[in-house]
Amino acid sequence: MSGAVSEPSPSAPPMQVHGRRLEALPDGLFIPPGALELLLESFAGPLELLLWLIRRNRMDIRDIPVAEVTRQYLLYLHEARRRNLELAAEYLLMAAWLAEIKVRMLLPVPPAADDEDCDPRLELARRLEALATVQRQAAALHTLPQAGRDFWSVYPATHSALPLAPPLVTLADVVNAWQALLLRPARKPPLAHTLTNQHTGLRQRMMELLLHCRREPRPWSFIEILPPAVDRLTLAVSLLALLELLRQQALALIDDEEGGWRIAAVAVAEERRVIFDA
Repeated sequence: MSGAVSEPSPSAPPMQVHGRRLEALPDGLFIPPGALELLLESFAGPLELLLWLIRRNRMDIRDIPVAEVTRQYLLYLHEARRRNLELAAEYLLMAAWLAEIKVRMLLPVPPAADDEDCDPRLELARRLEALATVQRQAAALHTLPQAGRDFWSVYPATHSALPLAPPLVTLADVVNAWQALLLRPARKPPLAHTLTNQHTGLRQRMMELLLHCRREPRPWSFIEILPPAVDRLTLAVSLLALLELLRQQALALIDDEEGGWRIAAVAVAEERRVIFDA
């Protein structure tokens, strides 16, 4: 990296391009002014910078040449200070730790001590291996599909069920229904003595029709809901009572499967509308 920023010093390792040794930077080579700043900002800390140096020089983590790594690490810190870059305390602490390891390796090892336990590079190697494992796992996770980058979640649009509009009944439909009632063949009354009120009121007939529809909750045709009467007055009162119940929305008109319309209580009509909406 020092060769990429300034002329290579005599102590710096030789640069090679396509296997050929490069003694000086080629003429016309443009190096961005903030190249070192971008490089240092890309590291999460001094340990990651140290691992990058080891990988760049193809060194073994368990057999680190501490002197060479320390020299290159200090070159980076020196170049950063020369460019007035602010270094965190962790970078200086790592430099002190590398210097300590370098000094301890120069000291003689006691004969009775185990070589592996007395190796001052062991703790540094463990931390570097842990960091390398984390980087490999992070790279593997980065290759997995991510929401917002590789795919987008699509949710179905929710629409509320629109209420089913009641069928349009015109005055001609009412007249035709009335004519059908008049042309319906009269049934013979049962052979029984019954007492009937020949003058049924409108309110009473409304209650009778409403109870009749609620007692047997199903759609009724216009002919079924108005049984044959003994006189036209009772039949007319029944028709007015039915129209009044429809106006007050106690009864409702629903579409018939055959294209006509039927009469049902409000609860039955709402249930059939839900079925049609589904």
